[in-house]
Amino acid sequence: MERYRNYSDALKARYGEKVYKVPVALPVTCPNRDGTLGAGGCIFCGSIGADYETVAVGLPITAQLTRSIAHIGPKYKAKKFIAYFQNFTNTYAEPARFRAWMEEAARHPAIVELCVSTRPDCIHEAYLDILKEMAERHGVGVTIELGLQTANPHTLRLLGRGHTAAEFIDAALRIGRYGFGLCAHVIADLPWDDRLDVAETAKLLSVLPVTQAKLHSLYLVRGTRLWAMHAAGEVQLLPMAEYIERAILFLSYLRPDIIIQRIVGRASGPLASEVNGGEPWWEVKKRIDEEMIRRDVRQGDQCDYLDGKAVRRWTGGETSRKA
Repeated sequence: MERYRNYSDALKARYGEKVYKVPVALPVTCPNRDGTLGAGGCIFCGSIGADYETVAVGLPITAQLTRSIAHIGPKYKAKKFIAYFQNFTNTYAEPARFRAWMEEAARHPAIVELCVSTRPDCIHEAYLDILKEMAERHGVGVTIELGLQTANPHTLRLLGRGHTAAEFIDAALRIGRYGFGLCAHVIADLPWDDRLDVAETAKLLSVLPVTQAKLHSLYLVRGTRLWAMHAAGEVQLLPMAEYIERAILFLSYLRPDIIIQRIVGRASGPLASEVNGGEPWWEVKKRIDEEMIRRDVRQGDQCDYLDGKAVRRWTGGETSRKA
């Protein structure tokens, strides 16, 4: 039995059967790349963003979905899918263009949910209203994925993120008012963070309307500033044993109802240089699972900081552990 809330199980419970995410690549960039906030993006972001597997920019959305579904559907006997707008910043476009993209995906008969990956400083009611319209018109679910990475403002600056935790908090509260799913991305083993930072990041997610989390290790992509810094000896990646410790710590502090979309990162393609310390992702996941069992640790074990911890002796109850 999993010691944390599993994403695939949550999807099956919601939609009544197995559901798979299919990536969609939009012709968008990022305000941290085009000069609006900065140039070159975050120090770990490659020139093609996160789209290492599909490289499908330019194909119509329907064509991308049909191609992916034709491959995944028969392989896994799946009939329901999530359109995952993954690459770069997917709300960084004029609202009219954004509406057209969402409309095309939402009306695909096999799509049951729209999942939009973006930055905390690219959330505005104009886009949230469009997603609400799609949900109401087509009956699809909506999840927004936000890259936080860490709650440590000093590390965010070193990463070149171009935002702080404040923008994440603002975006999370706005998304929460719409009732959408909200997935936060976290890198657990940033060399500039310590374990206290990891615990505090989990606590920040837990007090906000975050419903899902993605956790992964810091990895190197050739051609990025981080890759150059590593080659010059300016930064060293932490050992995988430390990532495992931090992943377990993060889970123990995380609100127990938050769904874990991912506990180990993956990066593929010719630009991926070093991922998970050279270990297969499934081996890292296995080690985390085994260590949690050995220590008898479960998600939320240390989530005792909500609902006025200092006055519970007078209010007489356990924390609800919900934001």
